[in-house]
Amino acid sequence: MQDKELLDLSQYRIKKQRIAQEQIDELYQHAYQYALKETNIREKVRAKMIFAKRFQLKEPSLVSKKTEEVFHQWFLFDYKTIKGQTLFFQFLQSRKLSEPVKMMGALLLSAAPEPFLVNQIHEDGGELFMTGQNIIHERNESIKATLKYLKGEIKEDSLYFMRKVPLVTDQWIIGPVFQAESNHLQAVIKNHYHRKNHETGVLWRTFLKEEAPFYILKDHS
Repeated sequence: MQDKELLDLSQYRIKKQRIAQEQIDELYQHAYQYALKETNIREKVRAKMIFAKRFQLKEPSLVSKKTEEVFHQWFLFDYKTIKGQTLFFQFLQSRKLSEPVKMMGALLLSAAPEPFLVNQIHEDGGELFMTGQNIIHERNESIKATLKYLKGEIKEDSLYFMRKVPLVTDQWIIGPVFQAESNHLQAVIKNHYHRKNHETGVLWRTFLKEEAPFYILKDHS
């Protein structure tokens, strides 16, 4: 009887995880379209100028597909508008959402593009399971992603930046995953973070939101 109860609980948690994945993917897609289609031209021009200057890109900038994709993620989650808010926050404020979805929105608000060294990958049922090391936290983690958001092939023993949120049973990747310019950046990123943290007290989420595009786009501008 106890085994059956444990099995039922496990199946329930798996079901809840899948529902949460679907809900947060839908939330992300709606927010992405909001940023793409409902943001005024003035805000977009301002954001592109700030992005190009901040990450040392050549004008008129955003000429490569990868750079444009990185910009769109930064524009939605990390760029501060003239009002001092992120577009994702403005999107959440403009919609009537259920409490569970609001909680997911809160998770996404703080999600940063984290550097993750992929060690092993396993594909199953349209999902990718990855294990590896979180470079900032220096710990091993397991992460899941839906294949439809991944840009290109994910390779083992490679360094990627990804936004992820903890759901019911697993960490779940939101949006595209971007490969870093080199695996050798691991030590550079860690040293940069520890130095900035020592100098200004900046926390890792803020550091990554401010610096990750530079490492993703290094030698790609």
